[in-house]
Amino acid sequence: MDLEGKKFDNKKYIRQKIIRETISAWLFLLPNFIGFLVITFLPIFATFILAFTEWDGISWAKEAKISVSFKLEKPSEKSIKIPKGTKLFFKTQKVTKSVVGITVPYIINSDIVIPPDTTDYGLIDINALMEWSSPVYADANGNPIIYPDKDKVEKQMQDYIKEGLLFFSSKDLLSVNPRLANPIQGVSINLNMKRKGKELGFSLIKSNKEIIIPKGTVFLVDLYTKKIQESVEKEWSFTLPKDVIISEGRDEPLMPVDITAEEKGEIGTETSLIGKKLEFSKDFQNENNVTPYIKFVKATGNNGLKFVGIKNFKDLIISDTRFKDYIINTFIFLIEIPLGMALSLIMALAMNQPLKGIVVFRVLYFIPVISNIVAIALLWRWILNPDYGFLNSFLRFIGITNPPQWFADKVWARVAIIIVDVWKGAGYNMMLYLAGLQGIPHDLYEAAEIDGANELQKFMSITWPLLGPTNFFILIMGIIGGFQAFGTQYVLTGGGPAGATTTIVYYIYNNAYQWFKMGYATAIAVILFAIIMIFTVLQWTLSEKEIEY
Repeated sequence: MDLEGKKFDNKKYIRQKIIRETISAWLFLLPNFIGFLVITFLPIFATFILAFTEWDGISWAKEAKISVSFKLEKPSEKSIKIPKGTKLFFKTQKVTKSVVGITVPYIINSDIVIPPDTTDYGLIDINALMEWSSPVYADANGNPIIYPDKDKVEKQMQDYIKEGLLFFSSKDLLSVNPRLANPIQGVSINLNMKRKGKELGFSLIKSNKEIIIPKGTVFLVDLYTKKIQESVEKEWSFTLPKDVIISEGRDEPLMPVDITAEEKGEIGTETSLIGKKLEFSKDFQNENNVTPYIKFVKATGNNGLKFVGIKNFKDLIISDTRFKDYIINTFIFLIEIPLGMALSLIMALAMNQPLKGIVVFRVLYFIPVISNIVAIALLWRWILNPDYGFLNSFLRFIGITNPPQWFADKVWARVAIIIVDVWKGAGYNMMLYLAGLQGIPHDLYEAAEIDGANELQKFMSITWPLLGPTNFFILIMGIIGGFQAFGTQYVLTGGGPAGATTTIVYYIYNNAYQWFKMGYATAIAVILFAIIMIFTVLQWTLSEKEIEY
């Protein structure tokens, strides 16, 4: 009996232990699982769902609310009643637009003489650009104009620019970047969109003699505008909530009637709706020729979140040529990774020397990493300013008469971004390499010296192989960071000129927060996620066998 009792107690103890461990495990795992759902899974899931929608990112679906009055051609000779429940209809044209980036050439028809000691010279008001010649392909003397992508520009002109159109005054204009086709020393063109009158003008280096902009000088104007893609007619229905009475001797009711659309969605802007006429349903006998019209607009309605299937992805891959250009831009900026790794490794080798005070230099090299990107941008905008910047002034001093127009030229703008990013990130990678170097046993170097190895042989046989994990980490993080490039482009160039420094993330930002196309922006983010994942897995697979731990 005693043995059986002990066996029973032992089983009971084991069951209680299992129950306690199970409860403890659940108490530990459940909060973590909930945290995973809230912090990681649900946001990612919501992002993927949002990629299949159209949404402006701020509104939800609501009905339009308007006040309607009923007009007669002349005062009524008797009281007229429009019964409660009468249906009214209103038709709208839904216009879909997309952003189009194009380059348009302009030419000056006569010499422009700028007085001495002038640093800013206003040229002409934007709305008076017709005083220039229309976009042409020959200069004032009939000689052909040579500028980049002539055939592409000509095709764009035919597609988007009508003859004589003052495109600068278009309400759909988003941004403008005017530039000289062939740089003139000491002169650059600028456009202040915020200035009253939107003046186009020249920025100049202060000179004690007059500057002449010769006849035939060509300006290339990079601009982003909107193009109508499709126009779809839609009918909205309303129901009168009460009887409407037009009293004898009046031509409309005493007060307008508030009505609400029966379908959610935006029917237009307030200014476009006021005064618009509505139609009665066919079952209403309009014997007195009553005309309903919108007198006030209380709410134009909102489309909210609308599922569109794979439309966003289809538009991105098939018809959005800018997306392809910005992917190319992003890959171009990945050049920063090998350049930054090489510079950082050289710095780390120098900072690994057992010299007194070397810590001070390590700190100085690391300062750009922790510096504010806006402050860095201001510093580099001054250094690379094409007119009075330190670098161009130095290049002129050593005899280069026509230095790069850093932020006005597509190629040099990219070079400038790469320089700034490599400079800013070199200190961080240097510290990683320094940690890797200090983790290599010194005995290996002593053994190599005994065997007669020189410095290059020691680096190639010991240092470089044992830095494999560090190289792998820096490369993976560099690729991820490179595909997410945004900050430097935003504060230095604004994505210009003509989208030359716009990256995928910058395009996501523009779609989401500038053009309020949240669903489209999210679709780009999903594609970006897939690209980063593919490159990370590929790099992991190719590098894993080569890394020595």
